[in-house]
Amino acid sequence: MSFCPNCGKKIEGEITFCPSCGFKLQGEQEGSSPTSSTAKGRIVSGGGLNTRTYMIISIAGLGALALLSLMMSDSLGFIISAALCAIIYFLGMKKFEEGDKDSAKRIFLIIAVLTGVLGFAFIVIGNFFGAVDIIVAIPIFMAWNEMEKS
Repeated sequence: MSFCPNCGKKIEGEITFCPSCGFKLQGEQEGSSPTSSTAKGRIVSGGGLNTRTYMIISIAGLGALALLSLMMSDSLGFIISAALCAIIYFLGMKKFEEGDKDSAKRIFLIIAVLTGVLGFAFIVIGNFFGAVDIIVAIPIFMAWNEMEKS
């Protein structure tokens, strides 16, 4: 039995990438322990949120923001939130699952910055959704940060 050296999840079978965090496993030693392994000089524990979890939170947050905008008859907010949600899912998440972490990192960083800047702009013009945009940008930045660490 082996564990992912990046996120500590149990790995079964011969696979190239961890199904939980996307870490490249090829060439890793069997049976590595989740509490004693290191990745790029940092200790990896079994606890905490992983990249995939931050991605799912980001997608859910932007989707919820799109629905909230729709309910409040804010068509511009709906279009922007739905477009950002679609880009994260159809571009970022798919690239991550395919193992193309560099493209996924770039996509998540761009979307995080756009979401934060749009949130600030909405706050300046007096729209309530600006604060929500900034809150939604946090897990997007966290997903990028987790990919950057590995």
